Amino acid sequence: MATVSQMRAAGEKYLGADAAPEGLASYWSARAGRALAARPHELAEAGIDTPVAAYRELSFTSTDGQGVRARVLLPKAEGPHPLILVFHDMDRGVRGWHHLTRYLAPGYAVCHLECRPWAKDVTAGWQDGADGLVLAQLVDDALAMAGIARTLEGVDASRIVTWGEGLGGLLSLACAALVPGVAKCVAFNPTPADFRGSWEAGASDLAFSGVTRHFREEDPAAERLDEFFGTLGYVDAASFAALLPAGAELLCGCGLMDAAQPPLGCYAAYNRAACAKKELATYPKFVHERINDFEDRLLAFMHFGER
Repeated sequence: MATVSQMRAAGEKYLGADAAPEGLASYWSARAGRALAARPHELAEAGIDTPVAAYRELSFTSTDGQGVRARVLLPKAEGPHPLILVFHDMDRGVRGWHHLTRYLAPGYAVCHLECRPWAKDVTAGWQDGADGLVLAQLVDDALAMAGIARTLEGVDASRIVTWGEGLGGLLSLACAALVPGVAKCVAFNPTPADFRGSWEAGASDLAFSGVTRHFREEDPAAERLDEFFGTLGYVDAASFAALLPAGAELLCGCGLMDAAQPPLGCYAAYNRAACAKKELATYPKFVHERINDFEDRLLAFMHFGER
């Protein structure tokens, strides 16, 4: 077993097993333009009221015509307020209102996407190219939510932070790369990252269970290997990291014992990140889980200072 120093040294310059697909930037620029466009939405009372914030349930129509929901907290104090966009992992649901209330203390408006029900197979639809990927539709959902959230009353669209764990880390990177006004991005154990490299390293749970199923049931002789991984590159966390604006700031983290998303995938995303200011936190004795220390780092990182 590699030591912590060996793992960190191996990851320092690792960029992933595959380069980002050609045309990635233009493809997602066009797709993001559609997702960010104004669409029917409703902001309804959530049945909770406190002296410090209005609690709302956001309903909107995504790019495929399907309804998607998000939880919104808007500070009652005079704005404009910075905004944090929150995304949960694929094996966890949206956090409760009580949990989301913590972002109000530093003065933030909050919008947390409730991922639509899906089979949790990140390879689904790959045969139809990038346009057919279910995971690409989930990215559309996140972009559509972000486009609405940045226009909400009292929100400062120039001070946006994105934050997610696991699959939420991928959505956080995607929004930071494609939504105007995102200044800071936080991603912990971003998943899936480095599809081919992570699968070859032994990842077979959560996001990568679909990859294993594909090669066992659809392509047992791996005859379409390059086409398969080439298509998945359009929804790879490392690919979205490469699209981050130079002026954005990135805080990335991973547990070095993570088997669901091997650490080298996180390193690939971090090393490909195009932004000039970035920081990586690694945790030797943690797996694919929440880490209090990283959430404390998030609290310090998300601060914008005085206007």
